[in-house]
Amino acid sequence: MLTRRGLLYAATAAPLGASSAFRSGIADAGEGGKTKLPLPDRTAFSHKGIHLNAAYTHVLPNVAANAGWRHLDTRRTDSWHDYPANNDRDAAVSEFASLIGADPQEVAVVPSTNEGENLIADALNLGPGAGVVTDSFHYSASLAMYGERHKLGMPLSVIAPTGGTIDYDALETAIVPGTRLVAITLVSSVTGHTHDLRRVCEIAHARGALVFADIIQAAGAFPIDVRSSGVDFCCAGAYKWLMGDFGTAFLYVRADRLAGLRRVQLGWRGVKKFQMHALPSQPPGPAGGEWALGTDTASLFEVSTPAWGSLTIAVAAMKYIKSIGLDRLAKHRAGLLDRLQEALPDLGYAALTPRGAASPFVVFERPGLRERVQAKLAEAQIAVTLQPDKIRIAPSVHNGRDDIEQLIDVLSKAG
Repeated sequence: MLTRRGLLYAATAAPLGASSAFRSGIADAGEGGKTKLPLPDRTAFSHKGIHLNAAYTHVLPNVAANAGWRHLDTRRTDSWHDYPANNDRDAAVSEFASLIGADPQEVAVVPSTNEGENLIADALNLGPGAGVVTDSFHYSASLAMYGERHKLGMPLSVIAPTGGTIDYDALETAIVPGTRLVAITLVSSVTGHTHDLRRVCEIAHARGALVFADIIQAAGAFPIDVRSSGVDFCCAGAYKWLMGDFGTAFLYVRADRLAGLRRVQLGWRGVKKFQMHALPSQPPGPAGGEWALGTDTASLFEVSTPAWGSLTIAVAAMKYIKSIGLDRLAKHRAGLLDRLQEALPDLGYAALTPRGAASPFVVFERPGLRERVQAKLAEAQIAVTLQPDKIRIAPSVHNGRDDIEQLIDVLSKAG
């Protein structure tokens, strides 16, 4: 099965060819009548080959890579730079918050999506008397995490898909007294199944449960509004559709949910004031000092020193995304995905992703697929996600119709 980890990457190694005359979503009119650059935007990237694997990891835009180089140069030359006081953490949080319709005070920086979910599970004190409802399309490591808690007495219900989707009547029935959390992946990395997040939240809240959404395959790919959906918690790593680097993720917690969470870890950002009493010049008091703790999202969940360089890259990457516009990005990509949905079934590929789904990628199934196409894709310098019987194709802003036609041609000739 396709998972976020353990995927085979058909690597790219040859320079990108001249762009086709075809342009999908070409030259939209911007504010004040200005014309935006046509899509695909190849000039913003410097990767080699045809990269159709953004759902695995997005290639860095040049502007983000350059921001990373500037950070490294500062690390190399400026021995006086005070990173705890002078860094891009707040700017990155602000950029992410605006992408999902949140307030920056509701967002914390954590190392990964899965770590954010683990922190929420701990903060909710999930265990006997505080259970979870989830589904088979949730991230595999999260399913294992809840499964391990179930072994220790936490009630757990996992909804199996029916006809490739999750039955919301079954979801509603599974939420019983004692269910504390409904945990989902907004866009399943396995099939592209995309939840109706607002509907999930309505069902859960009506029955007294909260909702966590893994949004790593959605944030930066299409518009998300945490306010209109009502989601309580969500998290996304930066290295997929946010076009950033590894080691940075953003955890959103609805402000009115903070009071119901327990503090499970504590780091320097959560300590707002500390008074020592150990030195002669300091006032008398307890040997361990006295302190005051913050109560916002960052104070509860930011523990370790974040990856300053990754945050710098994330700022530049998200600004690039906004310069194009999420609606425009999604529209451009949708045309490429429609072409794949049109062509691949005729080649014997069964679509696991419903046509017209909001998913930013498509997944197809065919027995013996990897053995048949792996070498051909590598020779053509086309990067996708391959499993023995599945292929996941995830185009982005740098891809055009010519890339899709080359992939279709390779798959057709592979038999």
